[in-house]
Amino acid sequence: MYIGFITNEDKDENFEYTNSLIDFCLQQNTTPLILKNFENMINNQNVIFLEENELFKQSDFIVILGGDGTILRWAKKIAKFNKNILGINMGNLGYLTDVEKHEGTLAIKNVLDNKYKVEKRMMLSAIINNKEHICLNEINIHNGNISRMIKIGIDINGRFVDAFSADGLIISTPTGSTAYNLSAGGPILKPDIELMAITYVCPHALFSRPYVISSNDEIKAYVTNQDSVAYLSLDGQKSIPIKYGENVYIKKSSFYTNIIKTTELSFYDILRSKMFEIRK
Repeated sequence: MYIGFITNEDKDENFEYTNSLIDFCLQQNTTPLILKNFENMINNQNVIFLEENELFKQSDFIVILGGDGTILRWAKKIAKFNKNILGINMGNLGYLTDVEKHEGTLAIKNVLDNKYKVEKRMMLSAIINNKEHICLNEINIHNGNISRMIKIGIDINGRFVDAFSADGLIISTPTGSTAYNLSAGGPILKPDIELMAITYVCPHALFSRPYVISSNDEIKAYVTNQDSVAYLSLDGQKSIPIKYGENVYIKKSSFYTNIIKTTELSFYDILRSKMFEIRK
């Protein structure tokens, strides 16, 4: 069996933990696959070093060492290869990761022993200027951190819904509903359903409320004021200008992120635990 490894180098100084997991996997008669640019960080040479796409193609599953941000960075690439992700948390909050650092070897052993399940997480597609971008958590149309509102219009399935002034607009998946969407007052959606949440960010209106719509719906978002320039962000990792006259078409992606779960913790257990951590 081939196990791909992706490490957030900022979270694993000198790759000490990564090397310990690689040694464990070799003891289990599996072959670790490592990105070529990390070749100098790996102590054991009984591994295979590959470029990104080759690692994704050849892996039976992929271990991501980091936090939710690390998974978000890699999910859109891995989803195109339909590979399962086992997340081991080395950050602060871990909604997407399966286990904490001290449970890493047990989680890998459970996968090797077929003691796991896979959660298929819906993703979003945003098309602007005929180019498609995909993400796992949310699409955010915002003012680029300039202290002025933008004017945004939205249509759903070709029908005009609203035009409003706000700091921004969030279109979230169920997975992303506990991220920026939650902070902006949006609804929490159970991650195994397929819906989209539309949440305004600081709207200049008394009665603006979030929408929950079907994953089969298609949203068109656009700037309604010629003097406004908005920006499109995907999982907080891209910033694409949206000018007056340009439309962003948002819908459910054809790709999914496959998250491995080796524990019996429910979504509500994790949510309660992480919310408690935030309150401390």
